[in-house]
Amino acid sequence: MKKFFYTLWISLYPILIYTFIQVVLAMVMAVFVVAAGVSQRSMTEIFTKNALPIIAVSAALASVFMILFFNLDYNKGRIERRENIKALDFVMAVLGGAGIAVVLNIIVSITNVSGLDNSFTEVSKIFNAGPAFVTILCAGVIIPIAEELIFRGLVFNRIKVQYNFISALLISSIVFGIFHGNLVQGIYATLLGFCLSYTYNKTKSILIPISIHFSANTFVIILGKLTENSDSHVILAIIIIVSLIFAVMGIIYFVKRKV
Repeated sequence: MKKFFYTLWISLYPILIYTFIQVVLAMVMAVFVVAAGVSQRSMTEIFTKNALPIIAVSAALASVFMILFFNLDYNKGRIERRENIKALDFVMAVLGGAGIAVVLNIIVSITNVSGLDNSFTEVSKIFNAGPAFVTILCAGVIIPIAEELIFRGLVFNRIKVQYNFISALLISSIVFGIFHGNLVQGIYATLLGFCLSYTYNKTKSILIPISIHFSANTFVIILGKLTENSDSHVILAIIIIVSLIFAVMGIIYFVKRKV
């Protein structure tokens, strides 16, 4: 029992730190908005428009702590030494990440989970509130770095060293899904988390899941913008087919990759 609570604590506090930073930044922004005498309606619009940048700034600040914790864990032997990483690993991570993201979105669409989740609609508004380059920078680059340091670099490794690989893969992925706070993203993030944990365990390099996560988020954002402004089903079909090929290529590559 002592081992369980110890593992729970060392796995939980990095997530709590990240959440705490988000809450503090949101409160600081709220204070400035109230002091400026902004109406309640305008306040809602301001928070919707700036929610993603706030999360990104929180992620950037949290990453400083997570890198420190990651290095401490490495020195303590909680993290296995990195394997030799090849350029092809990064190429397949980027291609596979884009492909897997489309596959997971297709699964979510087919099951119509989004129709059962009103909170996902609010999240979609936040992602679509700003310019595309801001969304890509925040959700495609900054946030994935922080999340991979937390959920793969710390949570996965700490559970694995206390228990085993399967426990670490399942728990870290499920917690990663729950952390996203709504049903649609929860299912998506959990399934993606399995892929991220598996490739990380195979390569022992945190840069590989970061690359996959970066590619997945960025490609989905770009694809969403393209489908908003295009009525061509042919183009969409081609993108989906190519993405499926990339997903299969990435899965086969990392499954067969020798440790």
